[in-house]
Amino acid sequence: MTSGRTINWSGYTWNVKDSSGRKWGPGPNYFSGSNDNVWVDREGRLHLKITKRKNKWYCAEVYNTQTLGYGTYRFFIDGRPDQLDPNITLGLFTYDSISDDAEANNYREIDIEFAKWGNPNALNSQYVVQPYTNPSNIERFQTSLNGYRSTHSFKWTPSEIKFMSLHGHYSDPPSPLEWYLIKEWSYNGKDIPDTKNEKADINLWLMEGRAPLDKQEAEIIITKFEFIPMNN
Repeated sequence: MTSGRTINWSGYTWNVKDSSGRKWGPGPNYFSGSNDNVWVDREGRLHLKITKRKNKWYCAEVYNTQTLGYGTYRFFIDGRPDQLDPNITLGLFTYDSISDDAEANNYREIDIEFAKWGNPNALNSQYVVQPYTNPSNIERFQTSLNGYRSTHSFKWTPSEIKFMSLHGHYSDPPSPLEWYLIKEWSYNGKDIPDTKNEKADINLWLMEGRAPLDKQEAEIIITKFEFIPMNN
């Protein structure tokens, strides 16, 4: 569901999600297409913000209007996703809603997520090739940033998905890699989706629609998004 509003960011057009005053997944939550929740600043950076208005919490989501296909999806973050409230999730992913069958759609998603799922003592990050209910499809880990800049990516091919997270902003992995590497993981199991109608998606939302434990609004800045086709 969209607000009818689009934004231009990182060379692409993105739909802004709006649930029109109703709760919508994920969560479910109220999603707002307002400039208070989603905007691009003068430096060309995308801001996603969870806000509270009239005792309701509103979340934020954008998704690309184009299907990009196999290749490398790279997200440059300016902020501290490792310090998000335990009830907040930041998702960087591709999703293909191929039908009204939610279970079928769960097999069409590739995720980088920062979330503690309500548990303050839990690991705060994960890579997932849906469905997450298959233990071999999920890699949980701890992100502890040494600054406000980080880069998170996955390279998606028909036979493998390679995830990587780095300290700092890099289109090409720096050397020596171990100085900058947060985590890397490769998945070559049976649940790799083929490319159909998937869209790159970024969202900031509340687990089960619960208020943040600290009762504070939250914001994340995505400096840019980069896509490199598979054959490049």
